[in-house]
Amino acid sequence: MMNKQHIPVMMIKAIQALNVRDNLDYIDATFGRGGYSQAILDQAKCNLLSIDKDLHVKKYAKQLEKKYKKRFSFFNSNFTELESIIKKNKKSYINGGIVADLGVSSMQLDDPNRGFSFNKDGPLDMRMSGVGITAQELIYSLNEKELSKVLWDYGEETKSRAIAKLIVKERNKELLDTTFKLVKIIKKVKKNDYKKRIHPATKSFQALRIAINQELKSLEGFLKASEKILLPGARLVLITFHSLEDRIVKLFFNKITGNKSNLNRHVPQEKETKKIKFKIINKKPILPDLEEVKKNKRARSAKLRAIERVIV
Repeated sequence: MMNKQHIPVMMIKAIQALNVRDNLDYIDATFGRGGYSQAILDQAKCNLLSIDKDLHVKKYAKQLEKKYKKRFSFFNSNFTELESIIKKNKKSYINGGIVADLGVSSMQLDDPNRGFSFNKDGPLDMRMSGVGITAQELIYSLNEKELSKVLWDYGEETKSRAIAKLIVKERNKELLDTTFKLVKIIKKVKKNDYKKRIHPATKSFQALRIAINQELKSLEGFLKASEKILLPGARLVLITFHSLEDRIVKLFFNKITGNKSNLNRHVPQEKETKKIKFKIINKKPILPDLEEVKKNKRARSAKLRAIERVIV
């Protein structure tokens, strides 16, 4: 079922961290092409519920439904709706675990018509669910200061002001409606960045994509929902691909596991009045090995973190 050329990042390590066992219930919160889902179902005689807001993944889900029958179910929805989704599946809690491969998928990047990739020419879209405003509409709706803030807040782009200024200047001279037109503008500002490891447009495209899909807000909602539905022994395994995601996950994990040493010192800490309900599985994030990074450049920034509920 899974494309032989498409191997999910750190899949083996993620499945090991999830501790998949027979007769338990699991959730793959970012289905994509179904790589993690298939690996989980092959690992043990367990039940799996998979979620993805991308309409394009339904064909892959149907293949798994046909192969695994009643052991697999799929919901085309945002993972922030986790609690209502499991209720629709006649569950209140999850006793096995949840895995999520965050960020943009290779399936989305590979399709030029989706507008996610700066290496492929296509419409400035970037919508994962296919609904809401497009990247083009966002760019035209913001003034220079607002656009600069988006590029900095969500992409940590050090040249956000200069890029925003040039976008505003150029967007009405010629219709800014394709990925390559945007890349051209960014390259004018970052013309001395060609020798750097990452593409000049990487951070700007990341920022627009996160803003369009409200990824950080959705992640926070997903984490809170996951905490509520996991039973003792169940694990939450997350793979992040940039510092903004990883910071949110790290701080959340530290908070619910009582790991004060790495909490943000500038944030006032609540007094501990309850027993710790989760434990950290890996003290430091698990990283991909060099062999995987060579085969898949997307893996180079990946970090895997996992926790397990210990008491209700």
